[in-house]
Amino acid sequence: MSVRVLIPAPLRKYTGNEGTVEAEGATVGEVIESLESKYPGIKSRMVDPDGEIKHFVNVFVNDEDIRHGQGRDTSVKSGDEVAIIPAIAGGWKMASVRVRLTFEKDLVQEPVIYQMGKQFEVVTNIRRANVDEDVGWVVLQIDGDESEIRKALEYARERGVRVDPVELSVIE
Repeated sequence: MSVRVLIPAPLRKYTGNEGTVEAEGATVGEVIESLESKYPGIKSRMVDPDGEIKHFVNVFVNDEDIRHGQGRDTSVKSGDEVAIIPAIAGGWKMASVRVRLTFEKDLVQEPVIYQMGKQFEVVTNIRRANVDEDVGWVVLQIDGDESEIRKALEYARERGVRVDPVELSVIE
């Protein structure tokens, strides 16, 4: 049976930026499995290694929180709406970081910042920049989960980009 699933912005990179998708299943757990078969990688963002929905991911079936019901075993029927809502407080440690990225000649033409936003669940915002054919620097603001920001910055370093901190603020 087909249900409508509302996908939050941090997970849309798995669904081709679609905010609403269709999935199959008789329970929320089966719907999550259906999502994973259509959109590989989405399940690991929602479910822990034991198969339980992560404590900072809220799931609602027709506006009812499944935590007040049967959790993953909550029944769904054709036409139901399943909303996935990441908790801001008490879950992900949200951060906003400003860094200065310095690109040598070989990297000036590579889309490193674009790839950071595409591969990791972060939002990038160029605050200042000076780029020419030989060298470039960018002051970049990165917002998102603290662990995702770390991964994105490590990716940049692995590509050969020099990363220097400018500011850090963590929102608990």
